Amino acid sequence: MKNRSIFIVLLAVASMAIQAFALTADEALAKSQAWFKSGKAWSLDFQVQVFYSDSPDIVSQKGTLLVADADRFKLKVAGIEFTSDGESLWQYNPEQNQVLIKAVEDLSSAFHPSEMLFKYLGCKAKELKEGEFNKQKLWVLKLDASKYAGQFDQMEVWLSQKDFSPVRLFTVDPTGNSSWYNIINLKVVKKVSPEDFKFKSRKGVDEIDMR
Repeated sequence: MKNRSIFIVLLAVASMAIQAFALTADEALAKSQAWFKSGKAWSLDFQVQVFYSDSPDIVSQKGTLLVADADRFKLKVAGIEFTSDGESLWQYNPEQNQVLIKAVEDLSSAFHPSEMLFKYLGCKAKELKEGEFNKQKLWVLKLDASKYAGQFDQMEVWLSQKDFSPVRLFTVDPTGNSSWYNIINLKVVKKVSPEDFKFKSRKGVDEIDMR
């Protein structure tokens, strides 16, 4: 009787494992895409670590981000702030008390942290497995990076097993440099105002309009 009970428990565990991995890579990506449809904007803290292929140095950067669709975002990193309403970009340097105002359409298409929440959503899913980070089990989704050829050779996203929101992003560029984007305190924002994505003029700050 005891052996039969142990057998039933083992069978249940095996069944749960099979069900967990019955999830396909395409389904995991679709669930993550659905998670983003639950809000109008998203706020988070992040840490980026860049590992250069030709150097032992690791470059780290921390910041905060409020991001919405249509190229709207507010990004703060050490010593500089960026605000975009989708048409204009305000680049504020507190030390110089200066703001440069540029047209978004004139900017380089280079990848920057304000895009990190969305890049992977446009890729095709390749492979799904389990991983662990900070004692948390996550889904590791490998992606087809061919859509961003010239920018990335490899891309993967680590997703929460609870709601499929992104927890980590990993990229490798054509020169072999790899980057980890760790996403902290990611929150859905239900309501945003157009004013949230416009730079508010400040006394003593010189504004230079380059549009």
